[in-house]
Amino acid sequence: MAPADKNLRVLHVISGDLWAGAEVQAYTLLSQIHSRCHLKVILMNAGRLHEECRALGIDVDVFNENQFNGVQLVWRLYQTIRAFRPDIIHTHRQKENILGTLAGRLAGYKRSVRTSHGAPEFESKGLRKLRVKLDQWIGRHWQSTVIAVSDDLAKQLESIYPRRHITVIHNGIDESRLAEQAGPSPFEPGFIHVGIIGRLEPVKRVDLFLEAIPLILNKAKETDFWFHVIGDGKRRAELEAKAQALGISERVTFHGHRSDIPSCLVGLDVLVMCSDHEGTPMVALESLALGTAVVAHNVGGLTEMLASQPNLLVDDHSAEGYANATAAVVPRLDRLCVALEKRYTARQNAQATLALYQRLLD
Repeated sequence: MAPADKNLRVLHVISGDLWAGAEVQAYTLLSQIHSRCHLKVILMNAGRLHEECRALGIDVDVFNENQFNGVQLVWRLYQTIRAFRPDIIHTHRQKENILGTLAGRLAGYKRSVRTSHGAPEFESKGLRKLRVKLDQWIGRHWQSTVIAVSDDLAKQLESIYPRRHITVIHNGIDESRLAEQAGPSPFEPGFIHVGIIGRLEPVKRVDLFLEAIPLILNKAKETDFWFHVIGDGKRRAELEAKAQALGISERVTFHGHRSDIPSCLVGLDVLVMCSDHEGTPMVALESLALGTAVVAHNVGGLTEMLASQPNLLVDDHSAEGYANATAAVVPRLDRLCVALEKRYTARQNAQATLALYQRLLD
């Protein structure tokens, strides 16, 4: 990794409302660079990201978006930027892109970058559509670079930003920290455990996962399966009702939020990812690093991640497609060579990000 530059001053502006893919990746980056530059973090919500940053000794403040309106948040950010004097302002997600960049401009600081963690929004309406347009305008005109977390995402972003304005830096994970966090399987032995992990939101298509379960049970009748839905969200009650209607409730556990995801990944034999679209999902990287097979929709960063295991990629984005792929992979679990490519490590991610900061300064 590039040598530390304690004179480099970097401010990150992050929502922090969830502990999901974007927040986990942001934390992974912060944990790698905080000893290599003068780092400050502003969060819009208190939560696990706040706790994890404080535990590392990172300088972090919370400007609670539920207590302050947009003007007040911009003012607080403006005051922080004037006091901290960052060389680089790095924003994550739409609201933070707008507020952080606007405050930086008002304070006279123009070097700003954003990380785009997932596919751009195109179907918004009304005021939300206006916010999307404002976010995109700010990205084009007021920010120096848009970081895309996969080659596929970079191609999608070319419909919004000039190609020269986009830099690809793949998400990365800290394998040593992940190994420390991964304990023994929390699941009952004697079953083939198949699961889906993520927010229970429409884009994750947990409905397809549930619809695939009776098909899997029918295709592999001699195998004892247990299925897991790990994560929480506004669709939980609806999805639990769907499992009941499909007659699979006795074979599915809805865990809600869990803080032991690495251990859950150790316990799973197959992780299914059937999202409509993905960037470079952290849970998939963690699964591969821990040796757990990933059956995934052939889309976004998942295509790049599983390029060496094309049989794990699913083109038929339906319950039947995921059932066929899962049933086919289970007999071969002992023969699969599951591993994480080096370009997806936290070290590589941090090195590329620090190099980008330096190029902007130069």
